[in-house]
Amino acid sequence: MNLILILLLAAVLCVPLTQRLGLGAIPGYLVAGVLVGPSCLKLVTDVSDMVNVSQWGVVMMLFVIGLELAPKRLWAMRREVFALGAMQMLACGLLLGLVFGAALRHMAGMGWQAAVLCGLSLALSSTAVALRLLEERGLTRTPMGRSALGVLLFQDMAAIPMLVAAGLLGAGGASAPSFKEALVAVAVVAVAYRLRLLGWAAKAQLKELFTAAALLMVVGTAQLFDYAGLSAGLGGFLVGVLMAESRYRDELETAIEPFKGLLLGLFFVAIGMSVNLSVVADHWAFILAGVSALLAVKVAVLYGFARVLGLPRYHRLLFAMVLAQGGEFSFAIFNEAWDNHLMDLDQRDVLAVVVAVSMGVVPILIKLLERVPERLGGMADLPEPEPDPDPATAGGRPDASPRVAPPTASDTVADTETDTATDTATDTAPGRPRA
Repeated sequence: MNLILILLLAAVLCVPLTQRLGLGAIPGYLVAGVLVGPSCLKLVTDVSDMVNVSQWGVVMMLFVIGLELAPKRLWAMRREVFALGAMQMLACGLLLGLVFGAALRHMAGMGWQAAVLCGLSLALSSTAVALRLLEERGLTRTPMGRSALGVLLFQDMAAIPMLVAAGLLGAGGASAPSFKEALVAVAVVAVAYRLRLLGWAAKAQLKELFTAAALLMVVGTAQLFDYAGLSAGLGGFLVGVLMAESRYRDELETAIEPFKGLLLGLFFVAIGMSVNLSVVADHWAFILAGVSALLAVKVAVLYGFARVLGLPRYHRLLFAMVLAQGGEFSFAIFNEAWDNHLMDLDQRDVLAVVVAVSMGVVPILIKLLERVPERLGGMADLPEPEPDPDPATAGGRPDASPRVAPPTASDTVADTETDTATDTATDTAPGRPRA
């Protein structure tokens, strides 16, 4: 109970302050985490458990994003996911591996394996930060937002083999995720989808039961994927895509949204707690140079890709800046590399601080650039974002048919919940009288 009070008080004090300063909410959560964490006031000391719990915010966010992407539209994004995502990872990973690998080898003798892994880890971007920045600006359904989402999805998939590689290259001897377990996880999700758990819960006409069923579906799928050695976030995203054309899509988003917001805030607070201020004091010059190098390399590479993609000129810099920060998966990869003796404790802590600082700096830089006139290289007075021309953007589905609410008592009796074309055509919106 004391922990909840501490976290709520820190967030309520810090976030409105950074909002008033025009810096956005993310720096406020990070500052709150630093203040209550083990490096400052020491009100919270068990940071690892906080990070583990807060990861559910990322899972919930990816689920909501999945609800906006019907399978047909996701297939239409294959170029952004696999082509653009792979090129970004390779280009940024190689450049950052050379820069940070050379610097850390000079400082503390980092091996080439760790240098490559370090570069690829820093090439990852924070899904939580990037999507929050896009949502705040209403850009998630623009071509730029679609491209950014494609890159983030590929990065989430690429993080899994990187975690495995950290174990295989080091002394831990970790094994790759079992294909059989992964197949079982996907099969269970498909079977659960066919069982129509939400329809069963909706018939009870209890809002809290429907919310519980929605949470069970998201959390259960994420846990299955985690058990199979896959990304829990990818599990949440997959079940969101499966439900994108569901009659309960709107209600699912409404039920999950409060949990997503709270857990995402907790995630940023946990990242702030992980910042070791003693490491910052001892290696401030390297951290400053590291954050600058990280942002410079990623902005340059991503801006170039934005030009190749043909994004509007006024969206290229924003696309690059939104994806320039380090990612949340980087912390897990650094920790795995340290556990397997690929890097020492100081190297892990320094790299973790570089990533955490980049998460806080990027929203501030974007806010500042939005106040700089366009003629000086800023983003002030830019045109309004154009909506995604893809027709699937309307509600995340290929068609623009109205979404359907959970059934009421009058419709529960008549609803057979079959998948036939006849039922789909004749079923009216729940809660409305039938003709």
